[in-house]
Amino acid sequence: MTGEDQTEHAQVPTDSEIASGKPAAPRSSLVVRLLFMGVFLLYWITLTPFTDLSVDPSTSKPPGWTQGIMVLLTLMMVAFAISQERVRRLVVQPRLLFATLFFWLLLTSLLSADPGGALKRSIIAIMVTISAAIFLMLPASEEEFARLLGKCVLIVLGLCYFGVIFVPYLAIHQPNDFLEPEHAGLWRGLYVQKNEAGGVMAMFCFFGLYLAKSWSRWIGLAIFAASAIFLLKTGAKTSTALMPVILVLAFIFERFRWSRMLIVFGGVGAINFATVGVTALPAVRDFVTSLGIDATYTARADIWHLALAAIADNPVFGHGFDSFWGTDTLVNSDLGAFTWAVKAVDSHNAYVDAMVNGGLPGLFILILVTLYSPLRSYSIQYDPNNSNDISRLFLRVWLYGVFLACLESVFLARSGPFWFTLSAAMFGLAYQARCSIVRVTESGTVHDRAFAPRRPIAMG
Repeated sequence: MTGEDQTEHAQVPTDSEIASGKPAAPRSSLVVRLLFMGVFLLYWITLTPFTDLSVDPSTSKPPGWTQGIMVLLTLMMVAFAISQERVRRLVVQPRLLFATLFFWLLLTSLLSADPGGALKRSIIAIMVTISAAIFLMLPASEEEFARLLGKCVLIVLGLCYFGVIFVPYLAIHQPNDFLEPEHAGLWRGLYVQKNEAGGVMAMFCFFGLYLAKSWSRWIGLAIFAASAIFLLKTGAKTSTALMPVILVLAFIFERFRWSRMLIVFGGVGAINFATVGVTALPAVRDFVTSLGIDATYTARADIWHLALAAIADNPVFGHGFDSFWGTDTLVNSDLGAFTWAVKAVDSHNAYVDAMVNGGLPGLFILILVTLYSPLRSYSIQYDPNNSNDISRLFLRVWLYGVFLACLESVFLARSGPFWFTLSAAMFGLAYQARCSIVRVTESGTVHDRAFAPRRPIAMG
């Protein structure tokens, strides 16, 4: 989608296109288009769709062959990137920063109590990140990107509604759910939990608004409406409240340059102070309670208290990637007599988990990757030849991801759509800071000016 290399995908216009006087946008090969859709559906449908929650969902592990598909698709994308010279030059930016992140993941995994397991998990997380980096390079133009994205969204959204209508016991929380029967009646679609479904639908709202501008007005608006309705039916309070807030913040972010640092660092810092801060600072807890807010954040405060203690035990290297929560050492420890939080699967806060997994350096690196670098990329990405619509989509998804991370552990997630899509949005901003998008202009010409950064890129 970015860069001069995409001209290699361009096709000769058909007779009908010549007769209509409308130029054809460059198109990728059928294999590349199928690869785009396959990768998107892999992460958005997940490896365990329509899980039966009447039994313990932790026993519903994906079969081995599904992980084989993930590896195969990743290798196919790497082969695509290697075969395209200019893709090789642009993909995974800023490289030095991501190389540092990957190095720290692997190093802390080697130093963990379970180096073998931590290394395997780290490698999968790196594969997801690299897949997201190459994913945006597959379409030959923005028009093709929008068309393929729209088709993929319709498939996933259709499956979610299909489940609600025809197999509700697999798509709506039931009174006999093994873990959370109190969610009975709330929609979850093909996902395991209503909060995951809510996060998906919030991002689909962003996709719908983008597609209404770049593909089909009516289909895009229909996607937005259907996603918003589904979002309300999930009962996911965080995503329901966050989606319209992000639309407003993105509007301000685009138009007022002075607000950008305040929104990103100030906003994320304020939410973490008001949430995780309740665990460490009684004064904060009292203030939050005085506002009529549940200071336990549905018992997350117990988890954060345990997480902060784990961070204090190893503040430099952490416990290794995903090597603290869910381990037998923690679950079967004497702490179980004092807090239920030993059974938590993560910190319900991506910034806290960054410290649990990789210590304070791990948090610092992830802040550079997820907050500083995209903010800097957006600040230098303006080019009149680039698309404001796709920049706005990347901006909304990125802001949504970093704010959602204050209450959910979405960074470096090895499955599901959140980290994959957040990474794609961050890479999209980075690519636009370095080159121009291939697209059909109003004059009927294909714009293709590759690798024209507006200023030197210091971090990659």
